[in-house]
Amino acid sequence: MKELTAKIKEEIAILPAKECCRLAMLSALVHSAGSILFSHGGVGIVISSEHEGTLALASKLVSSVYHEDFAPKGDKLEVRGDFVFNMLLDLGILTYEGDQVGAYSGINGFLVPNRCCIKSYLKGLFLGCGSVSVTKKYHLEMSFSTLDMANDVCALIGDYDITVRLVERKERYVVYIKSFEAMSDFFALIGASKAVLELNNTAALRLVNSDTNRRINCDLANADKSVETSMRQIEAINRIKNAISDEKLLSVAEARLAHPDYSYESLAELLNVSKGCIKYRLGKLMQLASDKEDK
Repeated sequence: MKELTAKIKEEIAILPAKECCRLAMLSALVHSAGSILFSHGGVGIVISSEHEGTLALASKLVSSVYHEDFAPKGDKLEVRGDFVFNMLLDLGILTYEGDQVGAYSGINGFLVPNRCCIKSYLKGLFLGCGSVSVTKKYHLEMSFSTLDMANDVCALIGDYDITVRLVERKERYVVYIKSFEAMSDFFALIGASKAVLELNNTAALRLVNSDTNRRINCDLANADKSVETSMRQIEAINRIKNAISDEKLLSVAEARLAHPDYSYESLAELLNVSKGCIKYRLGKLMQLASDKEDK
């Protein structure tokens, strides 16, 4: 549900107070929504998102940590300058391997030493590539380009006893959550309290609707059964109506023929007898018709 995804992103797109958390969030945004550009002019980063709040937050993060100002253009934020190479090292995107520099394909551990940093990192991931769907089922997913990154995200979320799964889809690695409880726990972890409330309201409404539907289906099934029983009784009465001599049985037979849609309770009220009496007499009429058929 695109609208719900946008609401959640709007709620969590807030600049963290601590610099360590800002680095963690910016690293997550680059990992999940960014690409690195290499050219003769140096190294650059492009962060892409359809959500304006995400790009505005990315701009604030770069400005607050590196004191460089870049404004989003359309659905992209492009960051260039001599500082970008060191920025990528700070964010754990690039790392030294001996004398060589290479890309780090997972989550660099120094970025998430504390719960506050983990929370900010997961916020950045959801802002960068998260989506939520609440239709017939609950579904949250985040998609990554490397298996290492997807595995690290699963481990990071799993450390909080949140059930998360991983699947490969079209050369991407999708981390997803399928249950209402796990989604609520995830949003609570990243501070999306309004999302938790909305999910709880949705779940409560579904429960009420489900219970109502069960009752309606049960009532319809009972109604169908009552109609079927009434039709069998009328068929039996018509076979023996000229042979009914007992006045009590005759009164019930005539009432059933006149009111095929009446329940036992309604027939009992009509004849001023008990429901049990109606059931007994109609059963007696059914037996008489069966006995006649056997002869």
